[in-house]
Amino acid sequence: MVPNKTRIFYGIGSIAEGVKETAFNVFLLFYYNNVLGLPGTWVGAAIFLALCIDAFTDPLMGVISDNTRSRLGRRHPYMYLAVLPVALSFALLFAPPDDLSHPALFCWLLGFTVLLRVSLTLYAVPSNAMAAEMTADYDERTEIIGIRFLFGWLAGLGAAVVGFTAFFNEGPGGVDGRMQASAYAEFALYCAIFAGLAILLCAWGTRDVARLNPHAPDARRSLRADFAVVWANRSFRALIISAIFSSSAWGYINAVGYYVNTYFWGLDGDQLGILTLGMVISVIIAASVSPMLGKLWDKKRSAMALALFAVLFGPLPIGLRLLGWFPENGTRDLVTALFFFTIILTAALISINIITASMIADLTDQGEADSGRRLEGAFTSLIVFSVKASSGVGALLAGVTLDLIAFPRQQPELAEQSAQTLATAYAPAIMVLYAVSLYFLNRYQLTRRQHSQILATLAQQRG
Repeated sequence: MVPNKTRIFYGIGSIAEGVKETAFNVFLLFYYNNVLGLPGTWVGAAIFLALCIDAFTDPLMGVISDNTRSRLGRRHPYMYLAVLPVALSFALLFAPPDDLSHPALFCWLLGFTVLLRVSLTLYAVPSNAMAAEMTADYDERTEIIGIRFLFGWLAGLGAAVVGFTAFFNEGPGGVDGRMQASAYAEFALYCAIFAGLAILLCAWGTRDVARLNPHAPDARRSLRADFAVVWANRSFRALIISAIFSSSAWGYINAVGYYVNTYFWGLDGDQLGILTLGMVISVIIAASVSPMLGKLWDKKRSAMALALFAVLFGPLPIGLRLLGWFPENGTRDLVTALFFFTIILTAALISINIITASMIADLTDQGEADSGRRLEGAFTSLIVFSVKASSGVGALLAGVTLDLIAFPRQQPELAEQSAQTLATAYAPAIMVLYAVSLYFLNRYQLTRRQHSQILATLAQQRG
């Protein structure tokens, strides 16, 4: 059993990823597009280009950490190195100089997005790789990852609640804080401090984990050889593609959802804060239920059932509103209905992410059985990349959607007139992305019984 103290410090580390995901998925597109006036496609393209760089740096960092030898272990040197770059780039991303032209603003967005992503790669890839090193137990891995998701989501939701209610709420004279650029700079500074502290605490609190994996490879191999082992795994290929589509759907929900909640549902900052608080319940449900589902149904079956539910349930409120069967804007019934809908859907989506991450950890054992090498970093780097796809691909799709329907920028009174068109495009996109994710998830093959056999094989190989 992994000590509770180690579990807690490992979970604390996900606070950095949680606040970053909130800033990227919820606020970044809205800030640069609707507050600063940069076209949506430009914003989405900048975030997506940064993601393309991640496609190289994340796997590279995974293999580098797998092959690192130091007194701090394979993972921790890079975790400590990430603290300051993550905090600085986070704060500066939301604080561009005034009166920049659109090309200059695009370059600022792209440059600091790349810097933040690369800095976070130094921490996130080695940190996530430790989950497979802590324990080989099929069910305990889901529990540990559930705790990590619990901390990350609570931090992300906390950042959103504080943002909506303290930074972006209605100010003196009826000024909408969501349209004030200075509020985003203050909010980002708050997030940057917490992200840096979380990384530092995680690195310090998990320093004993470096001694938990005595089966690290003794000899270096080429990047190509390590990635050949990873990519040869059929279940891994299916899972990574599935995760990219589901993460992209989640990023699209958050990016476009901010517009939909503001202009289609007519919610103010305090009401958005209430919906976000409801998601705290979702996180607790998901962290508690995911390990139980894995034991009851096996991991693949549980994830598929939840993904099918998301396909059918996700677009339901918008569909009901378009049919005239949903509460009217400005009513308490509307906020109540959206509150419970958000709790249910978010619990399902978080559970999928927890179970998927646990499935990746199991595949690292299969990779060792096939190759004789522990490649946790190479395996988990690609799942880290898929999570980042939520802000990259999701923001690109959202930005293109906004420009295709000619959604007005910096004109709240006109935005309300385009809200129904946006909502009509929003629901089908979610269904398609989750349906594709479900298709690839079905191609995952590793079962509990097979994993037990793999562990027995590894025990023999290790003598």
